Amino acid sequence: MQRVFASIENNKVVLSEKDERHLRHVLRLKVGEEVEVVSEGKSYLSRVSRIEPFALEIVAPITEKRELDHSLTLAWSLLKGENNDWIVMKGTELGVTEFLPFISDRTIIKADLHKEDNRLLRMRKIVESSSMQCRRSIIPEVKEYQRLSEVLDLPFDHKIIAYEGMNGESKTLIKLMKGIQKGESILLLIGPEGGFSDKEVALCVEKGCEMVSLGRRILRAETAAIYGAALVGALSEEE
Repeated sequence: MQRVFASIENNKVVLSEKDERHLRHVLRLKVGEEVEVVSEGKSYLSRVSRIEPFALEIVAPITEKRELDHSLTLAWSLLKGENNDWIVMKGTELGVTEFLPFISDRTIIKADLHKEDNRLLRMRKIVESSSMQCRRSIIPEVKEYQRLSEVLDLPFDHKIIAYEGMNGESKTLIKLMKGIQKGESILLLIGPEGGFSDKEVALCVEKGCEMVSLGRRILRAETAAIYGAALVGALSEEE
């Protein structure tokens, strides 16, 4: 079944020009064919009721649960090449709620704070298409670049830093997750290729972050982001 994100007003589906064009002229849907509509985190079964002008009518809500039991924000130090695209693509599939790329002391590439660039716009397009592909109920937001200090000032129930200095230690992300209640918000921080500086680690601790190990091996930054998101997602969905 085709799936679109749209708004619903007075029980009528309001499509973007892009989605309407795709349904009409690319898929060539006919009257009576079904489309899943996602609006404000909820899914609905709809049917094509008219072709000219094109219209979808809501049939019934879809109650299947697709989001994590925790709100997960993945914050990572902006990386080189296509690694950022990889993080948002796989993070979307794994249930990340929000992405926060930040600039740290050891971030290699240059980016303007609080501004959009082609890299950021591409990440947002990837998140949108990945949300469609894996049938998310929301499209995760990709925020503009921020400083690490700004990210740490945001309100979360739990702020977690995956720190290579904890490698092999007993305080693992898995053990920490077991004490987090369903519905609580989580910020997971991943450092750059060269790791967090000592000053940044001290700031994270000062701002209430809990330091955890992701295992016995040192992971590449992009691997750590995906592995950390996968662990949180798996434990969030554990009954």
